[in-house]
Amino acid sequence: MNDGEEPLKLIRAARLIDGLSDKPLTGGAVLLMGAKIAAVGPQAEAAAGDRIEVFEYPGATVMPGMVDCHTHHNGFGDGRLGDDLALLPDEVLTLQSARNARVSLFSGVTSIRENGPKNDTMFRLRGAIEDGREIGPRMVLCGRPVATIGGHMGYMGSEVTGPQPARAMVRQLIKEGADYIKITATGGSTKTSYPLLPSFNRDELTAIAEEAHKLGKLTAAHCTSTQGIVNCLDAGVDMIIHCTFRELDGSYVFREDVAERIADQDAYVNPTLHVFRALVWDFLRLRESRKLTPREQADFDWRRSQLDHALDDCRRLLEMGLKVITGSDSSWGSYQLGNTVYETECLVAAGMSAMDGVKSVTGEAAKSLGIDGVTGTLEAGKEADVIVVGGNPAEDVMALWDVKEVFAAGRRIDRGSPESLAATIQPRMEYG
Repeated sequence: MNDGEEPLKLIRAARLIDGLSDKPLTGGAVLLMGAKIAAVGPQAEAAAGDRIEVFEYPGATVMPGMVDCHTHHNGFGDGRLGDDLALLPDEVLTLQSARNARVSLFSGVTSIRENGPKNDTMFRLRGAIEDGREIGPRMVLCGRPVATIGGHMGYMGSEVTGPQPARAMVRQLIKEGADYIKITATGGSTKTSYPLLPSFNRDELTAIAEEAHKLGKLTAAHCTSTQGIVNCLDAGVDMIIHCTFRELDGSYVFREDVAERIADQDAYVNPTLHVFRALVWDFLRLRESRKLTPREQADFDWRRSQLDHALDDCRRLLEMGLKVITGSDSSWGSYQLGNTVYETECLVAAGMSAMDGVKSVTGEAAKSLGIDGVTGTLEAGKEADVIVVGGNPAEDVMALWDVKEVFAAGRRIDRGSPESLAATIQPRMEYG
């Protein structure tokens, strides 16, 4: 099977999760030949032969590398607004992105989809990774988010007005190397935007989605109001990010009819639950050091309400059978990269089984990005993106935190000391 030109690695563990099956395989094994998976399960043992490097992990689980569908590598995760982040020079943001990429890879995330960097910072980083000058996960990039003038994330470099300029921007981004198109369909945390109002008109949204689809690219849209979701469905957007069911008067009203439309159109949902929880945790930490001011207490209560509504909406979407995946939204706000599992935890808290949580950050996540032919599951012929975790994440999703080993495209990653790895994990806060 091997002529000696490709190095062979056999990974053995107590169990194997392939990202497809509903149950782990006992006594799992994966055979890697160079950058590809050669065999999985009992076949891996049979095909191994004599000249091979063997990795043994008793009591652990071998599984696909995690896929985070929503990252912001330019960010610091220290609470600063995107408006302030965008004031930093591109060179600083590229360096920060490189640091974040390492942290993300070391945490077991072998593929990411970036959701809105400034200018060409992530194109620069991906080029450096492909050239071997840096290391990081496989990257699915949008280049820059497409925004209205003054709209959410417009400061990242792609503000447009009107259907024709919108089409032109899609073409420009794809020319630069974009793998998909990110749209900010409503306002958000950007100071000059209006979170409850749609930003683009429907003809503009339709132009963006049509142009992307014509060129074979998927679309994903930031939506923090129900009307924004409806407009995106009218335009044929492929993924709804945040998916906040909030009316123009600010009230939370879950719209089952809109949720049914999402299901009917086979769109994915990326609810970004932990980014709300991270803000709650900020207040809990502050409250440990001193008493909150009346204004801070009111903001704390509001943030808790946001999280409760987001969890409840996600629970309803799951009960309706919608396709919900893990996308962390880190390092946005107070949520740092390297902590993707917090989002998967939240999906399980909203009603996913532990195994469905694992699939939401492996096989299903890869499907949502259109890279399932390459990665996301352990299958012969796919890229050798493999991790080993302690325990059994199919029973307890918390096991995803205990990453023992990371192989990216067949290469065993030197992740540094246990102390340095531990330092990248954001402390947990009890929320009741």
